[in-house]
Amino acid sequence: MKHYLIAISLSKQMEVKGIRANFVTLNILINCFCHLGQMAFSFSVLGKILKLGYQPNTITLTTLMKGLCLKGEVKKSLHFHDKVVAQGFQMNQVSYGTLLNGLCKIGETRCAIKLLRMIEDRSTRPNVVMYNTIIDGLCKDKLVNEAYDFYTEMNSRGIFPDVITYSTLICGFCLAGQLMGAFSLLNEMILKNINPNVYTYAILIDALCKEGKLKEAKNLLGVMTKEGVKPNVVTYSTLMDGYCLVGEVHNAKQIFHAMVQTEVNPSVCSYNIMINGLCKGKSVDEAMNLLREMLHKNVVPNTVTYNSLIDGLCKSGRITSALNLMNEMHHKGQPA
Repeated sequence: MKHYLIAISLSKQMEVKGIRANFVTLNILINCFCHLGQMAFSFSVLGKILKLGYQPNTITLTTLMKGLCLKGEVKKSLHFHDKVVAQGFQMNQVSYGTLLNGLCKIGETRCAIKLLRMIEDRSTRPNVVMYNTIIDGLCKDKLVNEAYDFYTEMNSRGIFPDVITYSTLICGFCLAGQLMGAFSLLNEMILKNINPNVYTYAILIDALCKEGKLKEAKNLLGVMTKEGVKPNVVTYSTLMDGYCLVGEVHNAKQIFHAMVQTEVNPSVCSYNIMINGLCKGKSVDEAMNLLREMLHKNVVPNTVTYNSLIDGLCKSGRITSALNLMNEMHHKGQPA
């Protein structure tokens, strides 16, 4: 439940009552401190484990490595890994997956690849999670062809790609403007009976919208619905934004109503897209109605919402209404 402070409080109550913490309890405690970013306390619990005569295991050490990575101290995590391995401790796939993820998150994809190659020389066999991490890092660096090479490599080694592998590569191809390659991967995953998820479709819909291919984007929305993949608020909002960008606000409104009808609650971002589109299309009263609807549904408007409406009111010559809305914005604590 991620209630780390309560867990720590319970462990203190145990101590007060004279109940001695066992190895499992101490590992849980390390995990709590790691998630709270309190690494000094995490390592003090490791000291307690050793003092009580327990032997730290892979879970203990991996948790500490993950804690350092979560805090952005990936180099320290690598140093800790080297130290414990030198002392004879064994690391597993989760341990190395943690380090690879940490390195890729700080943009050290090259170091992550070196680590992957080092793992291959040891008894730990790389798995799909490790390859996905490297592929994601390369795609974020826009090195899509290299990412695809890793995908080919994992296939040749009998490590089967999953929906995350394909979605990550599809995202990379879309970022590189290679839409044909992205759709080729979609077809490939379907042929392999790997079902695209809402994230996979959302990436492709977004890419089509950015290229102004709204008809294809809407058709893809129909395909995902037909395949039993329920569009989420991001999928609908992406398509709405695409229509608004080309000035087809009437189509964006249809998507907005379709979203509501399928019981997907619009987010503040969804409302902002519609309000901005309506204001640009000089339908300011309709945009103001959406603001009232937001407030009625307890969706809190933000600065973007108010800026779009104030701009729309000013451009339609309704300065007094714009000033009143600005006062309302300040009253609700939104910065200008």
